[in-house]
Amino acid sequence: MIKNIIFDLGNVLLNFKPVQFLERFTTDKNKIEQFSSKILENKLWLDLDRGILSIESAREKYLANYPEEEQLINLFFSQWMEMLSPIPENVDVLKELKKLNYKLYALSNFIREAWTYVKRHYDFLGLFDGEVLSFEINFIKPEKQMFDHLLDKYCLIPERCIFIDDVEDNTSQARMMRMNSIHYSESTDLREELERIGIIF
Repeated sequence: MIKNIIFDLGNVLLNFKPVQFLERFTTDKNKIEQFSSKILENKLWLDLDRGILSIESAREKYLANYPEEEQLINLFFSQWMEMLSPIPENVDVLKELKKLNYKLYALSNFIREAWTYVKRHYDFLGLFDGEVLSFEINFIKPEKQMFDHLLDKYCLIPERCIFIDDVEDNTSQARMMRMNSIHYSESTDLREELERIGIIF
């Protein structure tokens, strides 16, 4: 019997859409694509998720590596957390699951300063019975240690868990650990997928 619902945060409960965000500053799609590659597909961004680098230190390193992008880097880092806005229909599902007495957990790659920001802005994050965030433990999904830490910390039985994530590598890792999983995308009806696994609303 399913007892525990484990949520990723980015693009499951909170929007994280850098390309759309960067359109605030430029309509040049090629520039946006190149900038996203330099910033978000860079080891520095993973170091932010791992909690081994601060936002300000990362900004300085990006500026040193890409001085030609100074204006956009400064604009991005001054405002990027604003894109972390709630996905209302999934937040509603979270609230319903809480009322149904399921145990709710967050398992997410997240940057320390961004977590401080969203906790201050969004009360629904207080619904979790526990969370494991990458910056706290210096591991990132899909590394097995992230999942092990959650299961061990909260004494969870994998077969009694559903894990929801928008990255297939992460849901694959969950399945390898005997968890039920939902690979979430914008076209996913989260309520339907949960009902398919056995959740009754």
